[in-house]
Amino acid sequence: MNGTDEEFVPEEESESGEGTVKRLREKLKKAVEEKQEYLDGWQRARADFANYKREEANLHTDKEARIKAEFVESLLPALDSFEMALKHNPTEELTLVHKQLLSALTELGVEQFGKVGEDFSPHLHEALAKQEDGEKIVRVERSGYKINNTIIRPAQVII
Repeated sequence: MNGTDEEFVPEEESESGEGTVKRLREKLKKAVEEKQEYLDGWQRARADFANYKREEANLHTDKEARIKAEFVESLLPALDSFEMALKHNPTEELTLVHKQLLSALTELGVEQFGKVGEDFSPHLHEALAKQEDGEKIVRVERSGYKINNTIIRPAQVII
């Protein structure tokens, strides 16, 4: 509707009452169609924005978890060397520092797994050898680590 169209035409100015009513009905129909078109567009834009916000939140959460996993993964070779030194020289000081390191990882949400006596799981463990007929872990060569359900590194074990 533009500014020159008159919405209401006084009866004395109209040529016939039926023509005016017909014109007004057409304008009303056009206005209702425009309103529905604008409403549909607004609803689509609102849904698109809600989806965008949700995707951004998920991306941020995933990014944080990936950064944390990469950080922990970069520390694991040093931790492996430390555990090897602890196996060969189990002093009280080394044991205390090892517990502190594992505690710090736990605070980050990292869980160490792969302990003697655990059931073997191909999702969590990498079997290096099989010595007995059971499915229990008899020796751990290298511990495994995970954050929530994301495996950073599987444990290398002998079953």
